[in-house]
Amino acid sequence: MGPDELLEMTPALLAKSILHRRERLAETIPEQLDARQDELRAAEPLARSAKEQRDAVNSKVANLKKERNTAREKAKTLFQQANEIRNTIALEGGVKQANPEWAQNKLNEKLKSLENELETNAGNHKTEQKYLAQMKTLLHEHEQWVGKRKDNTAEHSKMKQTYSDARKQLELAEKAHQALLEQASENEFFHNTYLEQEAHRRRADGRTKRLAVALDSSQKGIEFWQNYIDNGFDKLMENAKRVQSGERSSFVRHKEAKKENQSRNTKKNRSKKPNQAGEEE
Repeated sequence: MGPDELLEMTPALLAKSILHRRERLAETIPEQLDARQDELRAAEPLARSAKEQRDAVNSKVANLKKERNTAREKAKTLFQQANEIRNTIALEGGVKQANPEWAQNKLNEKLKSLENELETNAGNHKTEQKYLAQMKTLLHEHEQWVGKRKDNTAEHSKMKQTYSDARKQLELAEKAHQALLEQASENEFFHNTYLEQEAHRRRADGRTKRLAVALDSSQKGIEFWQNYIDNGFDKLMENAKRVQSGERSSFVRHKEAKKENQSRNTKKNRSKKPNQAGEEE
């Protein structure tokens, strides 16, 4: 329909055309809305279940990480304690050959190197597993080497036991990390499943809300236009009659009011600028 044809339409005919369009929408939307609501009701428990499964696996992973890190820190502390015992033996004139300095320094260097690499590659689970295994092997080999010494003092026995305890903590850390790796693929699966189900739920929810808004708008539109069809269009025609009588249209009035406000604000801003004496005019 062109502009001329549109202008030739009477208010009643135009209102009835709009009303018919609203009524058609009001008839078709409920069926679509019911389908989207059914879709949403089906999607919500699936998304909720996927989230619960993902969160449960995340909780397991978090606990395993905590267990691994705690055991690793305990191993580090025990290793430091063994060093202190070794230093005490040396200071008190004990048998230095129980843990000679060259062997101790060699172990220290290797462990520090591994620890530095472990911190640098903390995000790589496979790398961390490798470093934990290497640290455990180093301590085990050193523990065996120390155990072959002939000294049997209480301090020496305590030192050997501390090395043994450190190795056991590393074994616990390695075991926890292995379990963590086994959870990694499961964690990724449940996380991706949750993202898919949640995306589906969001789409269904968005469609449901849009249709509900459209239905409400159509029903209000029906009431609005039916009221004017039944009671006349005098109120809607007030502006048209005002223009026909020679007054300015609401569009022109709003445009002029906007221009006047802009001009007033410009003058106000200019009056706030300081004069040459540094004072406001």
